[in-house]
Amino acid sequence: MKPIALQTYTLRDAFEKDFHGVLKAVADIGYKGVEISGAYGQTPEQIARAVADLGMVVCSNHGRLPTAETLDEVVAYQRGIGSTKLVGGFGPDDLKTAEGCIVAARKLQAAAEMLAPYGISVHVHNHYWEFHRVEDGRYALDVMLEAAPSIMSQLDLYWVAFGKADPVEVLGRIRGRVALAHVKDGMLGDKPHFKALGTGQVDLPAAIAALDPAVTEWLIVEQDQSDGDMLADVRTSYEYLVSKGLGEGNRPAA
Repeated sequence: MKPIALQTYTLRDAFEKDFHGVLKAVADIGYKGVEISGAYGQTPEQIARAVADLGMVVCSNHGRLPTAETLDEVVAYQRGIGSTKLVGGFGPDDLKTAEGCIVAARKLQAAAEMLAPYGISVHVHNHYWEFHRVEDGRYALDVMLEAAPSIMSQLDLYWVAFGKADPVEVLGRIRGRVALAHVKDGMLGDKPHFKALGTGQVDLPAAIAALDPAVTEWLIVEQDQSDGDMLADVRTSYEYLVSKGLGEGNRPAA
């Protein structure tokens, strides 16, 4: 089983109001790590210290890809929070065509080559629009991965399924490049509708089983919106993964 982390975007509003209190609540549930998305009024070093003091680690960071001008800044931030994994992505307008996907891939590849000497890897996070087919019939994500051989995929399992692709089939082809998996659940209708893990329509056990245990390092819980209490959903998602034997936390299921 792989360790379970929480993407802080899930509790973004609460973190903005009380970073330390909410972080403690996440640790008390049993999460082993957090994926950072935002500073919440903290310095990188303050984030790293707060996370470590609660017995967790920063598994990765969603941030801006470096350019030649911002490389030092990006490296300093990654080092400050104690993360060797930087995650980025692109909007739907960027990936409408094969050429657009290749342009995006060049940016990812350039970032990976700049960060490699510092021991930092680059991972591309998908939404549903990476699973439309471009002119040659390939998924946009496949075009990017082929054109950027030095990057990894942070595969979001809900968005794959919402994009009408099969997570198991996709992982059958790219599992060797998925070090970070976003485990997310929800309804698969015409509009995104996010749910706590185990209460939506994504076959999470099958998708998690299709991950390569030699490559995947973290299962990262993310939920964009909640129908009720988001912290309660965060707890439900953790309990689901642990009780089903799908992921490992710092506490047993209740």
